[in-house]
Amino acid sequence: MFLQNKTSVGLYCLLTIIIFLAVTTGCNSKPTQRTSLTVAVASSLRPVIEDFVSIFETKYPQTKIFLASGSSGALAQQIKNGASYDIFVSANQVYTEMLQNEGFLDAKATRPIATGKLTLISHTNQNSIDINKLLTSAQNKHISIANPRLAPYGEAAIAFLEDNDMLSTNKEKIIFTENVAQAFQLILSKNADLGFVSKSLVKSHAPDNFGMVYELPEQYNSKLIVTVGLNKQANSNPKANEYYKLLFESKYQNIWQKYEYESLIAN
Repeated sequence: MFLQNKTSVGLYCLLTIIIFLAVTTGCNSKPTQRTSLTVAVASSLRPVIEDFVSIFETKYPQTKIFLASGSSGALAQQIKNGASYDIFVSANQVYTEMLQNEGFLDAKATRPIATGKLTLISHTNQNSIDINKLLTSAQNKHISIANPRLAPYGEAAIAFLEDNDMLSTNKEKIIFTENVAQAFQLILSKNADLGFVSKSLVKSHAPDNFGMVYELPEQYNSKLIVTVGLNKQANSNPKANEYYKLLFESKYQNIWQKYEYESLIAN
């Protein structure tokens, strides 16, 4: 009986020592530091940025990236109103330059990276590739365009229509959306017959979703220069700097090419 009690006491002491060591070791070890950052990205660029997110989170598994997408103009306004985005990826230079001049973006970390492509698409096969005929055809009753006051692709689409004297004749057909992703969605859902969108969104979907994909003349891409800016307040977040640099790395420029952007990064 005495031996049994002695054994029990020994086991109890041993268990106490093990628990003590486990607790003290846990207290002395540093907890795994998890970080996060938020990227404001123009909706035309979301497929591209998502690819970079996958690369970054594989490289830095303890860092989570959150994306906020919309029109470049709307996101710029949110930043001016105090939205805590670490990085801003705009579909043109206008909004990044504005934010840089007003002190929201770091002037040393605001750079152009690629040029997008304005594209006219349809969910059905079209009998003609004459754009004037397509846009004025009675069978094409609805044309989706992003809000030109906030979305660079919408602004470029309106410029094309104005230059070709087709804006006034198509006013009743146009459905304005908040951003180019919504204009694109109207084509996929067959609620619009024609849509002015970014080529990047087209490349993010299977070809059989479209009956026609037509790239507009290059002159309408001149203002579609993708520009990336680092929020001044993000300088204290080292991972924001790392993600910013990743977008410009030459070995990942094939991602931009995958979505048919013209890279502006020298190899």
